[in-house]
Amino acid sequence: MRKQRIRSLLCVVVLVLIVSLLAIDKGKASNAVQGKKISIVVEKGDSLWSIAKKIAPDHDANEVIWYLMRLNGKENKIVREGELLIFDYAAIN
Repeated sequence: MRKQRIRSLLCVVVLVLIVSLLAIDKGKASNAVQGKKISIVVEKGDSLWSIAKKIAPDHDANEVIWYLMRLNGKENKIVREGELLIFDYAAIN
């Protein structure tokens, strides 16, 4: 029951973050989040590639994937639904 509450809370946080980013003009979005760490909850059907394209669309996806793996101590590119990833925009600047 507690795990389900935590997942629900994380989903709400991620949704608020996504809505906030979508509300910012796309040209200003990358400047608005530079130097900030975000938490990403892997959703069904997500891959590191799709996550990289969502969080840093103006950057090389392979570079973003490399940073995601490095920052999260991942040894492979497999992600699982519900997994929590951390990303720091300062890493790609």
